Amino acid sequence: MLKKSLSFFILIILGISGVIAYTTPYLISHTTIGLEFKGGYEILYTAEPLQSGKLVDKAALLSTANILAARANSLGVSEPQVSIEGDHEIRVDLAGVSSNAQVRSIMDAQNNLPLKLTEKYSETVGGVLGSADLKSTFWAGIVALGIILSFMIIFYRGAGFVASFTVVTYLWLLLLAFNVFHGVLSLAAVVTFVLGMGIAVDANIIAYERIKEELRKGKSIADALKKGEHNAFHIIMHANITTAIAAIVLFFAGIGPIKGFAFTLILSIIVSIVSNVFLSRLLLSLLVKSDIVKKPSFFGMRIKQSVESLKHFSFVKHRYKFFAISAVIGAIGAFMLFTTELNYDIDFKAGTALDITLDKSITKDDATSIMENAGVPAATVAIGGQNNNQIAARFDNVLKGDDVNSIINAFKENYTKNVVYVENTYDPAVARDLETKAVYVILTAIAAIVVFVAIRFSWRFSIASAVSVLNSAFFVLAMFAIFKLEIDVTFIAAILTVIGFATYNTIVIFDRIRENLKLHTVKNHEELHVIVNQSIWQMMTRSINTVITVVIAAVCVYLFGAEPLHNFALAILFGLICGTYSSICIGTPVYFMLKKKSIKVEERL
Repeated sequence: MLKKSLSFFILIILGISGVIAYTTPYLISHTTIGLEFKGGYEILYTAEPLQSGKLVDKAALLSTANILAARANSLGVSEPQVSIEGDHEIRVDLAGVSSNAQVRSIMDAQNNLPLKLTEKYSETVGGVLGSADLKSTFWAGIVALGIILSFMIIFYRGAGFVASFTVVTYLWLLLLAFNVFHGVLSLAAVVTFVLGMGIAVDANIIAYERIKEELRKGKSIADALKKGEHNAFHIIMHANITTAIAAIVLFFAGIGPIKGFAFTLILSIIVSIVSNVFLSRLLLSLLVKSDIVKKPSFFGMRIKQSVESLKHFSFVKHRYKFFAISAVIGAIGAFMLFTTELNYDIDFKAGTALDITLDKSITKDDATSIMENAGVPAATVAIGGQNNNQIAARFDNVLKGDDVNSIINAFKENYTKNVVYVENTYDPAVARDLETKAVYVILTAIAAIVVFVAIRFSWRFSIASAVSVLNSAFFVLAMFAIFKLEIDVTFIAAILTVIGFATYNTIVIFDRIRENLKLHTVKNHEELHVIVNQSIWQMMTRSINTVITVVIAAVCVYLFGAEPLHNFALAILFGLICGTYSSICIGTPVYFMLKKKSIKVEERL
């Protein structure tokens, strides 16, 4: 039996490793690459009936989309993406197209269309810039993966090696699922791969910490594994469901630029459960049955280590200090929100954003002068990049194709021949619609999560989690207002990720509180105080380790990833830190205050 278990373990490791090594090159080569990496155009059309007074017919909308897809194919576009959004909008992604004039003449033609189309938004992406973004973000993922796996091995020893294998398997399964469902590899989707590593490894962390708790109780390794895995399973499922709720709301909201983020996040949750829960449990059980695992040190613990022996800081006792800290930050953020305008990107305020990359450095004055001489002065101009070779120009008015061409040609004639650019144009109506959708999506996600927690736990847990989530989301918004960081459409995805993570962390702690309450009959406020505070400390190592792994991923995206994702990574970084703080120092004490009102204090004789 011992040899049989070990043989199965080795066979599974070698089998999966072989499949990953053999199929990964094929999967990568057949993944649909988005505009950001391949270059091309994205256009959002609003459809109207040809005769006034009539409504947009679904069949006519579908027929129009099919005609646009046929036109895209005539341009030689490889796998054009044509999708219907809402009741009257069609989004067209044309990757690899190099002629702006050709696209306009063919795609915008109104002949033979059952509906009248009006272009409300367009984006032009230079392929060279996209290739650089893909490469830099890919290396950000490699660096993050190496650091996260090293951390797991150092902290959890032998179990850390198992976790490393399941995380690599998770990434392969996610890539496989991405191909099966014909997902488009956008910048937002790539960052989900990178951040997903940190989120996925949390399933292993939760399980390992529960196993270590059982070992500290003196149980055998086999019994500790069985009990720890069982206790961890429902926590992992509850936490992942809340994150999935946020992702599903975002996906069905139909906000095009970050739809890929939501789609990839949903896939990553499913794949993570398969690899980091079921596969991890199978591999560990085979190792234990083979009698290779003989000491608790395999899970990275010392037998004398005990959470109960630590001198605990009382989070519940000092709750009003934490409330005061949040109130001060909230007051500063609210003051900034009401007294100064947020630094909205073009996504939310209409106009045109033109990001230009040159092959040599340039000054702000020179860039401004070139655009003015081209007859298209910018509202704002900023210079960035490691060599000061990137220009971020913002125009309050929507630029026409001729205006963009004039600017690019002016740089080619007066400065350098090597010019690549990204153009984002938003119509005022689209900007207002996007802003409304953003608020709707965030509020809907919070409401859905609150309802789920109320049904699965209790209304007290639900209110406490809502306070924690709102505190986290507002903290991120306050940081962006205080430091005047740019808010673009990916900010919505970042906020929802923060909401999901804050709820995730809160539920992990609440699950432990509920479990401890079942084991003890609480007779007074002091006993409740002890149980709540003890529950926080029992999950402290897991909370810290999870934050470390996800923060590693976010920092790697910020330091090494594509420049358009820097603010996204900052929002995630701010949110993860505040989400952990809120769940421990705000949400849990709020639950304590609500719960203690239901406890009748024993009369003193």
